[in-house]
Amino acid sequence: MSEQHEATHSGRVEVHRLDGFIDAAFAFAVSVLAIAGAEIPHNLHDLVTALERIPAFACSFATLMIFWHRQVRWRDHFRLHDTTSMLLSLALVFFALIFVYPLNMLFQAMFGALYASFAHQELAGAPTIDSVRDIKALYLCYGLAYACMAGCLVGLYRHSLRKASISAIERIDARQNLFAQSGSVCVATLSLVAALLIPDAPSWTALPGFIYVLLSPTYWLTGRWATRAKAKLA
Repeated sequence: MSEQHEATHSGRVEVHRLDGFIDAAFAFAVSVLAIAGAEIPHNLHDLVTALERIPAFACSFATLMIFWHRQVRWRDHFRLHDTTSMLLSLALVFFALIFVYPLNMLFQAMFGALYASFAHQELAGAPTIDSVRDIKALYLCYGLAYACMAGCLVGLYRHSLRKASISAIERIDARQNLFAQSGSVCVATLSLVAALLIPDAPSWTALPGFIYVLLSPTYWLTGRWATRAKAKLA
């Protein structure tokens, strides 16, 4: 009994360490966003310039936190303490640390373009994009990282559905998340295809980004399905 208790305690400690590492890795990714996007202001002009970067930082921060929260929800309700779950969680962290660079650059470029169109001047610190091919390459990097992170979540929920002993309500919730993340992978893949196929003309450059609007109906449909499935159980 003592050996079994010790093994269980050791497993819990390892799980808590893994959770702490994942949380710290996402916190580090957010820190990279802050460090990459701003310098310490030394005068009012520098302060105003730093404040102009806040919208891009807010969008980047929100996107990273969405993925972190989805992983937290999985480990709170459906986690398995096995090698597959550990590897998928670590893969999510790996792609998050890669994702932070195209994420920051994409939103900085987007808000830089909006700022230039309204203020008729360049936004300080906005990335320099010289051609449509540069924009397409940025969408490709972003889409690949997004699809890989959503794919890791798909793997986590699918693995839990196959291996975990969960209630009928929890199974519906797990399937909802599985379907939602699968839809996210499809949307990111569609954006990748669009980035590869669009002509090298400025009028088409926004298309791969607009495709991510499809995430909203994807989550709405999966939520509606889950609501109906739970109603049938009542």
